[in-house]
Amino acid sequence: MEVDPRRLIVLRAVERHGGVVAAASALRISPSAVSQQLVLLERETGFALIDRSRRGGHRSIQFTTAGRRLLVHAEALVQVLDDAAAELSAVAGAVTGPVTVAAFVTALRGFAGAAIVSLAESHPGIDLSVHQLNDLTAAADVLAGRTDLALIEDDAHRRRPVPRGLRYEALYDDPFRVVVPAGWPDFDDLAVVATRPWIDGPADSAVGQAMKRVRQTSALALPAAHVCQDFSAALVLVSAGLAGAFVPVLALTASPPAEVRVVALAGLGSRRIGVLYRRSRNEPTPAVRTVLDALRSAALESSRG
Repeated sequence: MEVDPRRLIVLRAVERHGGVVAAASALRISPSAVSQQLVLLERETGFALIDRSRRGGHRSIQFTTAGRRLLVHAEALVQVLDDAAAELSAVAGAVTGPVTVAAFVTALRGFAGAAIVSLAESHPGIDLSVHQLNDLTAAADVLAGRTDLALIEDDAHRRRPVPRGLRYEALYDDPFRVVVPAGWPDFDDLAVVATRPWIDGPADSAVGQAMKRVRQTSALALPAAHVCQDFSAALVLVSAGLAGAFVPVLALTASPPAEVRVVALAGLGSRRIGVLYRRSRNEPTPAVRTVLDALRSAALESSRG
């Protein structure tokens, strides 16, 4: 016996709506089409499914024993189809897929880490992978598709050139502080300690850009005795009494060493943390947009705190 499942749906509609005409209206077909499907279903099964001897008057349609048995399966079939439709609808609305984020420690500690934790709970379908940022190759990695979102840093006064095909968004301004050895004299003017040794950053780093800007605008020497890419390394040198440094606030969220003093001064500016991502007709993908939105929200929340 081979039964067309579409006819089971018709049978169930007749039972659910109480008759051929009402079923036809619900199914948006003609009553004659409903009757034809019932006749064909009876041929396929070899059983009379409707008790036609009891029809007439205002009585609702009656089913034979075989008809009632088949209705159980028709109900199960409709439930399976409803479940399938609901699941496909959920998949269509769900955000899934791999997303690679390149980031650095202080951005992760400051706000990006919170966004990643939140995404793991709210969007388990996103396969998120975090890589340590290589600023020298960040733009090329995003363009090549090796990275979807790259968190990068600059002095807030610098406008980073963005390659064609990429979009840059500023997320967070992280104020610089002066961090000096505890044995240095008290000061509220950078000029007081400007001739002492300092820790510079690489020329393209946010610290390197900021120190160059401060030297140019203030005419202070700030001699570069050391060069550090990592703020933890810079703090080690400061705590050893070897030099002072410009350090952003997010790098000081972990308690700085007892042997250093943190001073807030006007004119130091901020480093700006931004994000690079591909921008085209089909990008960013829904998954990348979701991660980007989470980073935006986390950065805003962190700046308010």
